[in-house]
Amino acid sequence: MGMFSRLNNVIKSNLNSLVDKAEDPEKLIGQTVVDMKDEVKKARKELVTTLGTAKRLEKKVLELQSEAKSWEDKAILALRTGDEALAREALKRKGRAERDAEEAEKQAAGAANAADEMKDTLENVERKIDEIESRKTALAAQVRKARDTSSPGGSRFGDASAFSELERMGGRIETLESEVEAHEVLDDPKRADVDARFRRLEKEAGGSKVDDELSALKRKLEGK
Repeated sequence: MGMFSRLNNVIKSNLNSLVDKAEDPEKLIGQTVVDMKDEVKKARKELVTTLGTAKRLEKKVLELQSEAKSWEDKAILALRTGDEALAREALKRKGRAERDAEEAEKQAAGAANAADEMKDTLENVERKIDEIESRKTALAAQVRKARDTSSPGGSRFGDASAFSELERMGGRIETLESEVEAHEVLDDPKRADVDARFRRLEKEAGGSKVDDELSALKRKLEGK
């Protein structure tokens, strides 16, 4: 279960408990703070992991770019010794390294963006936790009052703004999760098919690209 799911469960569980008139609101508010702080700690670990992934991928990009340059140098060496077949093989491996570098670069960017979003969400949640903690007694009083005087269609928590905001946050998180799940269900099969078709095209086009690079290297060595 991801960070958003865990936070959403904490929010929904505690908000639903507050509706129960048998529950002590101050105790539940205190438990909400404890639960959310626990989830924030776990989420911080996820953030560190995601940042680490981004750094590793960035390092991998540089390694693959260096590998591609190395294969180009080997292709030149092979041409200088008259081994065109070996030069062609080196250029194929150069192309493979370049494609891997491009893919790693996309993954690194994705991990970095995910880390930024996680950081923003955590900062927002931490601010809300601080607000709830500082207003715990006042919020408990507001919840007690709302239980007795809540009007149809109004907020379940009267003017307890921190909890109203948490309720809205829970809704936003739930919507986000639904969108992500729908994207995965609907797009993955199509994406797999598209990726496979592009791989076939790249493979078919790979030969002509190697020929072009080989010709360019020959002209370079001949000084043309």
